[in-house]
Amino acid sequence: MLPADMVWRPSAGIGYEHLKVKEEHNQIIIDSIVIGSHNHNGIFRMKYDIALDKSWVVRAVNMRYLGEGEDQGLSLSSDGRGIWKDAEGQVISELSGCIDIDISCTPFTNTLPINRLSYEPLQQQEIQVVYISAANLTYKQVKQQYTLLESGKDSSVFQYRSGNFVENITVDSNGIVMVYPNLFYRETLGGA
Repeated sequence: MLPADMVWRPSAGIGYEHLKVKEEHNQIIIDSIVIGSHNHNGIFRMKYDIALDKSWVVRAVNMRYLGEGEDQGLSLSSDGRGIWKDAEGQVISELSGCIDIDISCTPFTNTLPINRLSYEPLQQQEIQVVYISAANLTYKQVKQQYTLLESGKDSSVFQYRSGNFVENITVDSNGIVMVYPNLFYRETLGGA
């Protein structure tokens, strides 16, 4: 059973993320609010929702700014097999083949491929993901790699690589990010 509430804070600067998880009707529903700053240029508030199937495959993502710029939003849907559509139902060919998403302002989306794929120690998994920039709500396809470095009863460590960026991410027994060094740390909530 996944924790119902999670909170992360950035390792530098200001901000918080409060994420709620609901499991219903063979889906995992993610509802989150992020407060942060874009390169220290003012504060933003953003809400995002993700609909996943029970296999951790993204079926829909919706993002929008709260307050100023509230008219700015992004909605994408997927058939779960690599075909993506925009809010008008038009196929987005440049995202073809992507199963997972990576939203720049949250560590949660690293959980998606960690939970969706099977891992053997030190065997690299390479995937194509929809990378979504929270700064301007744009998206593009990028290559990422995950490698299981350590596996324990209560936590595991995965090496994450995208381009020249490499970091070791610690996740809990549910595959949810606890520590993403130099970027995010999960707060300890009663029982979470």
